Amino acid sequence: MKKPLLLLFLCLSSIAFGQTFGPAQGFPSDPVISAAFEGDRLYLGTQGSGVYELMDGFISPSDRFQNFNRSSVYNFTQSDTGLVPMLNGDLQSYPLIVTNSFGTEFIINEDGLQVKYSDAATQISDKASGIWRMILGSDRLNFLRMGSELVTLDQNGKELNRQNFKGLVFDLAPTDYGLLLSAESGYYQWDNQRFSWKKVGAGLPIFAFDGPMARTPLGSIEVNKLLEGNWTTEDFERIAYSRESYEDAYDVDSVADLTYTFSSSGVAVQRDSQLLYTIDPHRELPDLRPGNYDVALIANTLYLATPSGMYSFNNAGEPNIPHTTTVNTFVDGIASTDLSGALTAPNSIGFSAIVDVESNSPLLGRYKVNDGPWESWDLGGPILLEYPAPGAYTVQIQIDTRADFTSSTPATYTYTIKALWYKRPASWGIIVFILAAIIVLWQRRERLRANERLELQERLAEAELQSKRGQMNPHFLFNALDAISNFIFKNQPKDAVLYMGKLAKLMRLTLESSRNPHMVLADEVDLLNKYIDLCILRYGAFTWQLDLADDLDLYDTKLPPMLLQPLVENAVQHAMRPNFADGKPGTISAIISAKENALHIVIEDNGPGIEDIVKASKSHGLAIIRERLDLLSKKNKAEYSFKLESIEKNGSILGTRVSLILPSESEE
Repeated sequence: MKKPLLLLFLCLSSIAFGQTFGPAQGFPSDPVISAAFEGDRLYLGTQGSGVYELMDGFISPSDRFQNFNRSSVYNFTQSDTGLVPMLNGDLQSYPLIVTNSFGTEFIINEDGLQVKYSDAATQISDKASGIWRMILGSDRLNFLRMGSELVTLDQNGKELNRQNFKGLVFDLAPTDYGLLLSAESGYYQWDNQRFSWKKVGAGLPIFAFDGPMARTPLGSIEVNKLLEGNWTTEDFERIAYSRESYEDAYDVDSVADLTYTFSSSGVAVQRDSQLLYTIDPHRELPDLRPGNYDVALIANTLYLATPSGMYSFNNAGEPNIPHTTTVNTFVDGIASTDLSGALTAPNSIGFSAIVDVESNSPLLGRYKVNDGPWESWDLGGPILLEYPAPGAYTVQIQIDTRADFTSSTPATYTYTIKALWYKRPASWGIIVFILAAIIVLWQRRERLRANERLELQERLAEAELQSKRGQMNPHFLFNALDAISNFIFKNQPKDAVLYMGKLAKLMRLTLESSRNPHMVLADEVDLLNKYIDLCILRYGAFTWQLDLADDLDLYDTKLPPMLLQPLVENAVQHAMRPNFADGKPGTISAIISAKENALHIVIEDNGPGIEDIVKASKSHGLAIIRERLDLLSKKNKAEYSFKLESIEKNGSILGTRVSLILPSESEE
């Protein structure tokens, strides 16, 4: 099926005949016993395996009706909710035929599905055929010969008579005896009142009527003498009969102002020598061979009589035209939705199309640029205008199944091509000045960038050194070692070894973090826990609570190294130690979660709080952290946030809270 037909930029699908779907295309193995259309979708009901549907050129089980996948569907009905399968009914005989809104027939037999477009030929007979068109009084009659059968139709297509004659039917013509028909079995006269044939004689077969003469095996003789029986052999004239011949054609016939030319390639339909469209094997007309051909247009049906049979076509024989056509545009191979602006020296302008059509006729394309002639478009590829010269352009494009393109409206595209700036005359006067200015500005910018990079490196190095000094100061290390020595002196080697391991781990993590631009959250958590253990060893017991969000991946989440430890150390120094001095229990909590592609960290303590937040924020340790976060924000072009505040309730200070927001995948 050719709906829709997709013309890509580099390739256009080839024209196909009415398609057949067998097992290779998904036709069900169980018998198809019903069929129906809804919208543009064909549904097939089977005996025992539910509903199938035809979609994108393949038949497959319908997801919409999957609840019926083991049912026999005898028919379909329409309800308020749409198509409804019927599980009871009578089996229909083959073929099953359903027609969509465009007249395309889907013919189902026991072994497959055939698609027949409405502009394809319908074979009426496979016998050698002919057509006579006669005006008898006020009646316009059409006589269709198919072998020995002759069918009479009026101009509205109503059948007036159907009669079989013994042997061949030779010719039919008006004479002094009325409308006569010559057959192998005799002579017959048309009764215009009864719409029937009456035998009026027999004798020498009349091969053809030539006006008042009749051509017989003995020669040509007057029709009147032959029918009256008043003739002798001397009444025959031996004349040579030559069949009318045409150059490059088998036969030519006409209806009204249309001429039908029959040749080996098919039937060319013309008006005043202009080709309108063709009827050929694409439209299921068989290959033509030399012989006599006739045409008749009865009502809106075109009849073609050929030596191999009689064929009819709907819509007066005209091909189906596309339903919709959408043209896509490309600039240098890249899709562009707008060509209305100026384009600067493109390498190519391209056009392709998406065509929605149900027809056996090949699609034809043409285009023209500005006032140039129409040029054929080979639909095997796109229209490609390469290296267009500067100027204004108007491109018209048409796609049709008719050779005269009268059923389609040209798609028009207007655009302007500008030359490259260095090819414009006005540009040459300022090229030297622009180059000099560019060089000066570039050198100045490079110097500024070099100074900024040097300053940034220096500030980062200083911030990192000061951070490391604040994270692991010698005073803390000496006290930790002193505490470990007391464990050894008190004969508690296991505790000494345990805490020495924690200190070693802390020192190793600190050293490793100094070499990497970031560290994983798991290492940061481990470092904090080791640090808290050593603080408890040094200052005494307090409560440490670390709350990690369930959706955090500790080994995939990264953050700047040694950023949290100084904040926890600040809480120990300024909250836990004052609490110990006042005999109050101490608590430090940390909450780490991920929100909106950022890591959110909150550290709280129950210490005496901070009376002057502004002054505290300018302390040496917190100033280093702020400076470090500012540098990270500039370097990574992301906002690193830091906030210090007192925890208050009813006017009382209950502790201190530090909040950090670190963008994900941070790298220092």
